[in-house]
Amino acid sequence: MDLRSALLAPLLATVLATVLATATVHAQLSGPPAGGPTGQFLGPPSGSAGNFLGVWDLTWVGPIDARCPCRGSLTISTNAQGELIGTWKSKGPAANLSGSIGFNQDVWIGRFAQSDEADFPLRGHFRLEYRGERSLTGSYQPDGTAIPFRWAGTRL
Repeated sequence: MDLRSALLAPLLATVLATVLATATVHAQLSGPPAGGPTGQFLGPPSGSAGNFLGVWDLTWVGPIDARCPCRGSLTISTNAQGELIGTWKSKGPAANLSGSIGFNQDVWIGRFAQSDEADFPLRGHFRLEYRGERSLTGSYQPDGTAIPFRWAGTRL
């Protein structure tokens, strides 16, 4: 090994170590762009939870033995904390609905339950989507069932 190689070897080792360290640091800085994984800006909600408020004529499909399509009403209001609550009236005791609103405030999801005064109280979870001034669509799924059932509402 000559003198020139002996002097360049430590310099090359230092340069190589610096390049590798810099590449590692830059590799850790990548991530999704601001605004979500798609790069799309998440603007303010496009709906209003108040759109759900009111009385709705409700139709739904149920289990085969329920002799559906069925009809009833759904009255949606707010509780003291400003959260949506509902009363689903059909044959038998009414079911109470409660849950949360999605970010865009056009989807309401939660739980429903009939009072214990029913012989076999119906309980489960639901999803309702506001589809315009006069229309709701969604589904409900009683506890212990494998599939959800459709329901739809028209504002009275």
